[in-house]
Amino acid sequence: MGIESFATLSDDEAAPIANPQYFRGAEKDLKKAQRRVSRRVKGSKGRKKAVRVMAKKHLKVKRQRRDFHFKEAGKLVNQYQSIKVEDLNIQGMVKNHHLAKSISDAGWGQFIMILIFKAEEAGRTVIKVNPAYTSQDCSRCGHRNSITLATRIYQCSKCRLVIHRDRNGAKRIEQKGRAGP
Repeated sequence: MGIESFATLSDDEAAPIANPQYFRGAEKDLKKAQRRVSRRVKGSKGRKKAVRVMAKKHLKVKRQRRDFHFKEAGKLVNQYQSIKVEDLNIQGMVKNHHLAKSISDAGWGQFIMILIFKAEEAGRTVIKVNPAYTSQDCSRCGHRNSITLATRIYQCSKCRLVIHRDRNGAKRIEQKGRAGP
């Protein structure tokens, strides 16, 4: 799971799933609707109408995100027998005010719940993997390089592997999921 791309698969030929950012796209309209509400007199008919309009805009974003999650979960469940995902502490991650809006916009928690539901329905398995050091450990040799979040290309100092950070993390999650808890 990521912010740059919604999700990255461990398959080398599979492209990362793009992050649609529905909230970011509707943010301008939502701000305008919120200003309209705040300018109205409390308790007035005009304010109630403006609140309904704003609620509809928020509902549209929510429904777009949910539809995206169902479609992507369906594709993954149809394509793979076993799916490994990071067992992220999303509530803790949202406390970082720099990333909170992007994490909430992606809706990782909802996506994982939908993925588990669809997988159970289809007789597939979803394995939650501890995400500790998945993007810092080399997917080829296992050597740990401490890198910052800003570093997007992973370079192993031991085996000289050069790979995108998210792809390396996806491969490590796949390896950890196969190894078991």
